[in-house]
Amino acid sequence: MSALAGALLVARPTLRDSAFGRTVILLLQHGKEEGAFGLVLNRQAETNDLPFPIFVGGPCQLQGLLMLHGHADWAGESDESPGEVVAGVYLGDSASFDRLAEMPEGAGWKFKVFAGYSGWAPQQLEAEMSQGAWIVLPGNAEHVFETPPDELWDRLAPSTIPEPSLN
Repeated sequence: MSALAGALLVARPTLRDSAFGRTVILLLQHGKEEGAFGLVLNRQAETNDLPFPIFVGGPCQLQGLLMLHGHADWAGESDESPGEVVAGVYLGDSASFDRLAEMPEGAGWKFKVFAGYSGWAPQQLEAEMSQGAWIVLPGNAEHVFETPPDELWDRLAPSTIPEPSLN
């Protein structure tokens, strides 16, 4: 299986796992030897007193936060910048977070901040995919930044066969 970094994992309707049911995940890393690492795009955390929303990136705990942003000019500003994940989507670095402190109200910047992440051991994601738990779709900036999080799964999940009535 080829590396799926930059792809979207869309949970099939049959995936009933409490951590991953009805989720859409952007894979940031994937490889046979390394396993997989990604962020849930459609689970917003309950937060107060923050000027921007925080998303629950997955069930794995993380010290600190991760950011995805849509600004190419932010990506090349520091030596630690990890670069583009998929066209128009960049993994943020400390300089990206510094920008948020200076964000003017109503700036319209494209970014998402995540607490936690989704991770799979080597071959674990492949096993889940072979069991039919996930659909793989190409990732893009529109799905990451423009589609409302509460609509993302409904827009990407495959239609299902309706249950027949028992009346």
